[in-house]
Amino acid sequence: MRSETVKHIVKYYGGIPEAIKLLKRERDGLEDEYNGLGGLAMDGMPHSSAPGNPTEALAVRVIENGVKNRLQEISIQVEVLEGDAANIRGALDAVNGKYKSVIIMRLIRGYSWTKISGKLGVPGSTARNWHGRAVERLGEVLEDVPMVDELAERATRART
Repeated sequence: MRSETVKHIVKYYGGIPEAIKLLKRERDGLEDEYNGLGGLAMDGMPHSSAPGNPTEALAVRVIENGVKNRLQEISIQVEVLEGDAANIRGALDAVNGKYKSVIIMRLIRGYSWTKISGKLGVPGSTARNWHGRAVERLGEVLEDVPMVDELAERATRART
């Protein structure tokens, strides 16, 4: 796997928690906006606090605005992101500890070579060499991930 593709995948992995958080926030907002039910009556049926038939009107609004479809899309997107994160995390865990550290510090946290070399206690050239080998090894491990081409495509789209 090309090193640029591996770098896109790792950067994508670093952004997954925020993407999931944004999707869940959108889901919560939609659910709050369209949850007009005031509670349950003594007969166990949902009732609103407003006069008329707001439950029926709410159902019509939900259908017209495509909220149900969007909620389903959000659920699918969250599942895909969580699956991608698990696959990438597994690949990172399969890489040597020092290589994993260099990848995380450089590609996810954005540390400079000086900061990485200081944290690892090695010269900057050594940190850069480790990074090159780490990306190469991670690429080899990622080749064994199921549907890696689709994952790489999602990672590339997320970076543009």
